Amino acid sequence: MSESQPPLGGSHKRLDAEAKITGQTRYVGDLSLPGMLHAAVAMSTTASARVRSIDLSAAQDMPEVEAILTAKDIPGTNLIGVIFPDQPLLVEDRIRMVGDRLALVAARTPEAAWRAAGAIRSNVEPLPGVFDPIAALDDGSPLVHGTSNLLHTYRVIRGEHEETSSEAPVIVEAEYHIGGQEHAYLEPQACLAIPERDRITVVASCQCPFYIQRAVARILALPLAAIRIEQAPTGGAFGGKEDYPSEPAACAALLAHHTGRPVRFLYHRELDLQVTTKRHAMVVRHRWGADSDGRLLFAEVDAVLDAGAYAGLSTVVAERANVSAIGPYDVPVVRVETRIALTNNLFAGAYRGFGAPQVSVAAEATMDRLARKLNIDPVEFRRRNLLTNRKAKTCTGQVLPAPVLAEACLERAVEASQLFVAGDRNPSFRKRGTGVAMCLYGINLHRGGQFLDRSSAVVILQPDGSVIVRVGLTEMGQGNLTAIQTVTAAALGIDPEQVQVWQPDTTTVADSGPTVASRGLHTSGRAVLDAIRHLRERLDPVAADLLGCDPRAVELAGNEARVADGKSSIPFPKVAEEMAARRIESISTGWYRSEPREFDEETGLGNPYSSYAIACHVAKVAVDPDLGLVRVEHVAAAHDVGRVIHRSAAEGQVEGGIVQAMGWALTEELKLDKGRLLNPGFTDYLIPTSDDVPEISVTFLEDAPGRGPFGAKGLGEPSFIPAAAAIRNAVCDALEVEIDRLPLTPPTVVLATDPEQPFLHGLP
Repeated sequence: MSESQPPLGGSHKRLDAEAKITGQTRYVGDLSLPGMLHAAVAMSTTASARVRSIDLSAAQDMPEVEAILTAKDIPGTNLIGVIFPDQPLLVEDRIRMVGDRLALVAARTPEAAWRAAGAIRSNVEPLPGVFDPIAALDDGSPLVHGTSNLLHTYRVIRGEHEETSSEAPVIVEAEYHIGGQEHAYLEPQACLAIPERDRITVVASCQCPFYIQRAVARILALPLAAIRIEQAPTGGAFGGKEDYPSEPAACAALLAHHTGRPVRFLYHRELDLQVTTKRHAMVVRHRWGADSDGRLLFAEVDAVLDAGAYAGLSTVVAERANVSAIGPYDVPVVRVETRIALTNNLFAGAYRGFGAPQVSVAAEATMDRLARKLNIDPVEFRRRNLLTNRKAKTCTGQVLPAPVLAEACLERAVEASQLFVAGDRNPSFRKRGTGVAMCLYGINLHRGGQFLDRSSAVVILQPDGSVIVRVGLTEMGQGNLTAIQTVTAAALGIDPEQVQVWQPDTTTVADSGPTVASRGLHTSGRAVLDAIRHLRERLDPVAADLLGCDPRAVELAGNEARVADGKSSIPFPKVAEEMAARRIESISTGWYRSEPREFDEETGLGNPYSSYAIACHVAKVAVDPDLGLVRVEHVAAAHDVGRVIHRSAAEGQVEGGIVQAMGWALTEELKLDKGRLLNPGFTDYLIPTSDDVPEISVTFLEDAPGRGPFGAKGLGEPSFIPAAAAIRNAVCDALEVEIDRLPLTPPTVVLATDPEQPFLHGLP
């Protein structure tokens, strides 16, 4: 890299690319240790029951079995709930979902472990269950926990409601049923627990090593300092490896602690799909009103999230859904109520967008409904209602700093969409439509989770001028290693190739909270810049001595340290070498924490996020109305990113988010029967293939700096959120109907156009 090609905004080689492409990367499934045992688990096949007894005898008689453990064998506290202590690691008496764990097995081979797990018999008393989130909130519904299935309610209350809602000349009412989604990461859940006397190491495929550390310490009754969690190279996550990996990791750690031998726990695909967390299914009811000129007057939203059997992360998902329900629109009067219902379904968790995609589908569908009712073009209707520099107040009353790029994102996406020319297609796809959708995404954690909003970094300058960096936030395919490498290189004025960023390890960096909410670059990048600031307090005086200048005049750029006037310079490695020769400390730590924010939990008013990103997607689709098939032909995406750190990685985030959202919008249907997943495999759970990927146009707007390093904003989740809504709106435009259910599977599409189809009767 030359001085004229700085690392920011470039497309240099990703730090982890070559090893992954050549097969050198070692995932958990590639790891093996002498004497290693293999874990399996006996799970409930019913969703609601009381355990009378568990018979282990047949499994105990199997020759390769080394240990079988139940709840009574847990030395610590039998609870692994991330936020609420409502979920046991091993069931003691009450089964609440399919997949609740009854017993753990460690054996010398994985085959023996799963045979033994299958031989464990449980005697259970079936209990009534509840599987519909709306019904779960009714009086008299079977209780999942305690005395109520209502876990929590969030609200946004803004403006004088009664008068405005009664005077609006145009009102739309609708009810949207938004389905869940499987993460479909390439690598299933996996971990390896390694005991060492009074401490233990867990190598895990995960997003949040510090979550696992706390869970294992609680289960084993050990101090946090005795628990080392090392993040293994992780083959995808999307939120599915935020809270859930604490469960298999605690299982493996318990077995390793009991046997004194390493224990590896690998999920097979069917198990992974059957029992792990999913995107929350939601029912979203709307009553929105506008005036005859197409200006929004009020918005009422009632959203119900299906949490499943345990609280998990549902409260923080609901927090984001609650304040995201209106989108980037100026609405003077807002009433949002977001309720969380406990059911006996699989429990839901984090997923890319974290509650915002579901409410965005509903909001953008209602925007189109209002536009049609007013006979206004959907793009023009949005244009009239977008937040702008003059109207910059979000639904929570937070004022966005100028410039507000909502209109710019809309215009750029529409322009790119208009340039697309469809090629020859199958004539059965005779209906074509265009849909537009937008999002306003709060970067980083909601104010309610700001106690976790912190990040740690360690930067070590080597004598040859190369640099080691460790951060507390993880790489799961999104490019965080390369982003941190780029930020470090830019801050030190060196080539990215001189920087090595290592996977997180809880013994090398402080608790940095979870790698979620598009905060990886934001928070770890800020911590790295803080560490480099401290390092330069020692580095610059050494460079100044060599250059014969004041330390305040030292600049780092182009692999050199130089005087600000440019008259003299020395190679950067020479400065590093001199620091080592003088025995000056070359390791530096950095820290980031977000600024406190004011937010009223009762009214939902205040500043839930410190900054926001805006995005617009325009989708073009072709539809076969007879078979209900949808082909996404083109998506134009415009994103307010603050500053592009690594261009090809940023483009990949947007492209990947769109394709993943396309699957959720069209084909990825979780078929549940009394809490049991009927399609736990990629034969019947259909994700997009490479043949389904549409042409994608990506535009980045860098005119509104964010609070991340060099002004960057998060991108991982905004790249997903508008896509499904745009596709839904495009399908409705093509068919000239309203479809209030996601995903838009072929039967759903056919029923929308021909409700009398006899072979589709009985569908929900």
